[in-house]
Amino acid sequence: MKKTVMFCPSKVWGGIEKNVLLRARLLGQQGVAVYVVLLKGFFADRFQGLENVTVVEVPSRGGDFNVFVVANYVRLLKRVRPDAVFAALKKDWWLVTLSSKLAGVGNVILYLGIARRVKSPIKFFLIFRLMNAILMVNSDSLRDSMLRHKRLFRPERVRRIYNGFELPPKDGPHLSIREHLGLSDDSVVIGCAGRFSPQKGFDLLPDIVARLPANLHVVHVGQGEFEAEIKAGIQARPESGRIHFLGYQSDMPAFFRSLDLFLLCSRNEGMANVLNEALSLGVPVVSTRVPGSEELLENGRFGVLVDIDDVDAMATAIRNIVCGETGFEPEELRAWIAQSFGMDRMIRETRELFFGA
Repeated sequence: MKKTVMFCPSKVWGGIEKNVLLRARLLGQQGVAVYVVLLKGFFADRFQGLENVTVVEVPSRGGDFNVFVVANYVRLLKRVRPDAVFAALKKDWWLVTLSSKLAGVGNVILYLGIARRVKSPIKFFLIFRLMNAILMVNSDSLRDSMLRHKRLFRPERVRRIYNGFELPPKDGPHLSIREHLGLSDDSVVIGCAGRFSPQKGFDLLPDIVARLPANLHVVHVGQGEFEAEIKAGIQARPESGRIHFLGYQSDMPAFFRSLDLFLLCSRNEGMANVLNEALSLGVPVVSTRVPGSEELLENGRFGVLVDIDDVDAMATAIRNIVCGETGFEPEELRAWIAQSFGMDRMIRETRELFFGA
């Protein structure tokens, strides 16, 4: 039986964490023994009942030179003896790679889901050149961005694997957002989703809403460490009455089925999972030109692309979709996701990277 250890000790549930859950479930269903390392008290319940998936909870992730964490990881890896080790979060790259090498595990895959500045070239050199880790990214634009650092990354050691998505049924539960928020029947519901972080651009929502008709409302789902700060800034604006926060939602297809359109106003991404989720349910999208979005929307064929921080362009794109000047056929959006970003392709390429077959 093939075995892998997937490290994801996170306090935030977002796109990266969802992708770890998805890969763990699918690999487990294919007979791989999957061990998922999580922070104690965070998200273990979401992995319960998955076939061939074992959760290992750790008390803390520690700093870059925490010998206790390294010793704990080495013990785990020597006990499991995995064929591949996967680290989902950049902050864990050093500890996981070092621990893997000390434990005698040669195949280490490190995930990067968003473009980052190379702040520690020496550490990157140790990880990717001396310890020969593989970098996995989720878009060609992100791969190209990292390969600009030629002294650190070799093309054959940087692999692009698109995030995979299962097409949910078109028909299914809705959230009844209008009823829940007491909105009129002629109101238009614009969805946003993602953790509260400055890079997500949610601070722009008041300026966008100010440029839209009074019956257009924005509904956000998600959590995050900057939640209080970003909400406070929005709630200080008069437009806040048309910006609504629903918090964490376990049934995301129900959320997307409840929308008239979806807005991604991010300043930086790798390949935004939420765009895939919206398109997979035929929801029209407006997205900033963050890394990955041009690939995902095929340069505007399957959604409207606007410049980062351009609130005028976002508002115009939203109005054009609402009034029917810009339109997208829901079945074409769904077919595009199924064809190019399907689950079979992702798990096949993941297995090839992890196990060579």
